[in-house]
Amino acid sequence: MNNISRRSLQSGTSLIEVMVSLAIGLIILTAIGTVYVNSNNSLRQREDQAQLNDPARIVMRLLRQNLMQAGYVDLFDLDLAGNPQAESLFDAKKVSLSNIYVRDPAIGTIATPISRFYAGLTPVYGCDGAMNNTPQGITSAAPPLVQSCGAANATQHTLRVAYQGVPITAANATNSLLPADTNTGDGLDCLQQAPATPGSADAGTTDGDSLVINQFSVRVTGGVSQLGCRGSGGAAIQDIASGVEEFILRYQMAAPGLAANEAAAGGAQSQYINAALVSASTQGWAGVTAVEICIVSATDQVNRGPAAQGTTVLQPTRPTCQRDGVGAFLPNIDRVAGDTRLWKRFTSVVSLRNAVFATPL
Repeated sequence: MNNISRRSLQSGTSLIEVMVSLAIGLIILTAIGTVYVNSNNSLRQREDQAQLNDPARIVMRLLRQNLMQAGYVDLFDLDLAGNPQAESLFDAKKVSLSNIYVRDPAIGTIATPISRFYAGLTPVYGCDGAMNNTPQGITSAAPPLVQSCGAANATQHTLRVAYQGVPITAANATNSLLPADTNTGDGLDCLQQAPATPGSADAGTTDGDSLVINQFSVRVTGGVSQLGCRGSGGAAIQDIASGVEEFILRYQMAAPGLAANEAAAGGAQSQYINAALVSASTQGWAGVTAVEICIVSATDQVNRGPAAQGTTVLQPTRPTCQRDGVGAFLPNIDRVAGDTRLWKRFTSVVSLRNAVFATPL
């Protein structure tokens, strides 16, 4: 009896029991590890999406805001002579000034209110690539402005927007504009800088000191493609959105008015065209009534590393803003070797609210 009790006290865990315990433990650890990996990957996916969506929303909001103000001139402001600005910008008795709104090619050079405000300047101007003029270069030089483009680029265009941002005469209390204000952002350029200060080359001869001119383009900073802006308040360009690989613009043109039969200008719209075709058209940039914006963004592979696990499998190709001859987007592009980023395309169409039209008298 004592031998049996002694043997019972000395008995241990069998090999089968150990193996079963290990198997159960491995199953539990595997489940925990899988949950952790999936949770971490889902978090990274949300971060990747936010890295694309948040800057795109900021860019689109900023561009829409600029384009909706493009060409704005405060008719209630006073000009440099102290007269109501409306008298010099629009006179229904003068065909040449009426043409600001009519856009009748038969009359001659087609102008806009802001081009009378600063000769050669248009509400919007674009290039299918680089742009030669800079906003501060415009406001610091005497008019007229000769707008020109630099080297073409299939996927990285440039857009310039101009509008009156502050009153011409600060002492004028009856205007609808307010002086530049860093607290509210009124009258400031895209980098929160005030327009060119009085005493520049155009002071006393033009109204350039009250203009806000913003210029948007893509550049590479630290190995990352960025959408940057250059404002009329300073010479330097600053990045406003990271990861913008493509920035492509198209423009909608309005049908011109005809003085001969008093047809209303803007009664019909043409197909969206690129900047080169706008410049070559009879109306030129005065005829643009809407701008189509398309950007393609990618996550930052340089500083953050590859996108979430499985991204390249789920997205073997990446989108493009380039279009074919009928306006449809070209097929997605194969990834280049080593590209592990998440890609996304964003589009928006903005009407120019200050592209005013009227029938001739």
